[in-house]
Amino acid sequence: MSCIRCIRNLRRSYSTQPPRPVRGMSDRLGVAEYKHRHILSRAEAAAESYGFEPIHTPILEYSSVYERSLGADSDVVGKEIYKFLDSSQQWMTMRPEGTAGVARALITNKLEGLMPQKFYYSGPMFRHERPQKGRLRQFEQFGVEAFGTSHPAVDIECISMAWQFLNSLDIDGDLSIRLNTLGDKESRVEYRSALLQYFTESKSKLSEDSLRRLSTNPMRILDSKDEADIAVAKDAPMYVDYLSSASRERFDFIKLGLDEHQIPYTLDDRLVRGLDYYQHTVWEVSCASDLLGRSQATVLAGGRYDGLTTALGGSRSLPGIGWAAGIERLALLLPDGRTPVPQPAIPVLIVPDRSLEPGSRVVGDCLYRYALSVASVVRKQRSAHVVHAPVHSGGSQSAMHPPLSKQLASVLSKTPVPPYVLIVGSNEMGQRHVIKRDTATQMQTVVDYGQISSHLDS
Repeated sequence: MSCIRCIRNLRRSYSTQPPRPVRGMSDRLGVAEYKHRHILSRAEAAAESYGFEPIHTPILEYSSVYERSLGADSDVVGKEIYKFLDSSQQWMTMRPEGTAGVARALITNKLEGLMPQKFYYSGPMFRHERPQKGRLRQFEQFGVEAFGTSHPAVDIECISMAWQFLNSLDIDGDLSIRLNTLGDKESRVEYRSALLQYFTESKSKLSEDSLRRLSTNPMRILDSKDEADIAVAKDAPMYVDYLSSASRERFDFIKLGLDEHQIPYTLDDRLVRGLDYYQHTVWEVSCASDLLGRSQATVLAGGRYDGLTTALGGSRSLPGIGWAAGIERLALLLPDGRTPVPQPAIPVLIVPDRSLEPGSRVVGDCLYRYALSVASVVRKQRSAHVVHAPVHSGGSQSAMHPPLSKQLASVLSKTPVPPYVLIVGSNEMGQRHVIKRDTATQMQTVVDYGQISSHLDS
């Protein structure tokens, strides 16, 4: 009985409490939404300038898509995904990253024989991580994926595109690229063997997570943020010592290409990817800024993942490369003043007619229709809206309106402020004209109804 009472009390408390967002998931409106749109528009422009086309994939996928691509033993699949059993007893996963879904779409839509394919995407991703600045449980990403071409020139193009996109944003902070190669499959096998031997000899100093990685994929220990693991990994074998001659030549081509395009980078032998299908080029772009902090400094990451389609059950092993950028982190680096916002809509203000009902502020039906007509004329050239009463009174179609002074104060409090407002009252309606009031100078001009369009930008 006590449990039943607890449930009842809990339901009662829910019914009286205002709703709140899920932890780690936030609303986006106002300037934050304009920042989001601006970042996406710059990203899309950069991708399209390199011949990439848009693609949209579902937020929900069968869990096997991510378990087969990311690996069942990965941190993302093991600890961070939102996974549930649906009503048809199928395991479903909310999208934690974009690459696997795009690769699945490539296979599903029978595009494996139509190479190359180049896509860009954006949308929400979901990971059950500890929320912090620049890291949410629902977060937005923009990404690109190129399939079907293995030449290292594509790697140069992808890095160049990412660099072009980030520098087009005019964000606060210094951008830098860290670059590495994972070599081919043979190089990777030799290096993993050397790492396994090295970390096995120091296993008593490793964290619990890294002990688990030791038996599944020792390369992931190099990515550990645990201080003890970092200390052990400092003297681990260097990947460059295990690269094949073909891998070295490929990487030299990429470095030369970046130099020719004047794209700065720093070589980082410790930059790795733990998944088996990652090969050759990997890179990350960081931004040195107090707005992010050191732990969240990475704003974009990419790499080559030859063989991902095979891991997902495709008919061909296709080469692929791509990158993804976190929109929330970039938005933190973009000052409000550098965010373009749409031209504000022109407000049409209605002056209440006190003669209809002494002591009240009533707007008659005819005056309301006239205001709507004025706004409709303006809308043929630019956006406009009628300023309505904030509350509806007594079920009547006539509305109680705030005085003109309050309406003007409300308009002037917006950001950005519209260049002018249009004012209509019973006198203006009777004489078929409007008053155009400049919000900066407060000067007013009487404009005939038929001349509204010609006066909009004068």
